[in-house]
Amino acid sequence: MSPPTINYDQPQQSNLGKRRSPPVDQVTALKRQRNNVAARKYRQKRIDRINELESELDEVKQERDDLKLRLARQEAEAAALRTMLQMKSGEARGS
Repeated sequence: MSPPTINYDQPQQSNLGKRRSPPVDQVTALKRQRNNVAARKYRQKRIDRINELESELDEVKQERDDLKLRLARQEAEAAALRTMLQMKSGEARGS
């Protein structure tokens, strides 16, 4: 009689009543799937943040341009008022 052969693909009798973990390739596939989901979620979050920052940048640029225009108008007004003041002072001295 030949010795019994051991089949490593079959669970042993002592493990039948216990909960078995899934095979390694299933564990790897599950980890990969979870990682893919997490990576996709992170990439989308990063894209959303970039879009948000670009939007804020556009708003700040618009505000900057508005302030530059306002400053230029006020400087022009100040220059005009100085000119008027000099003309008035010149008239007052000349009379």
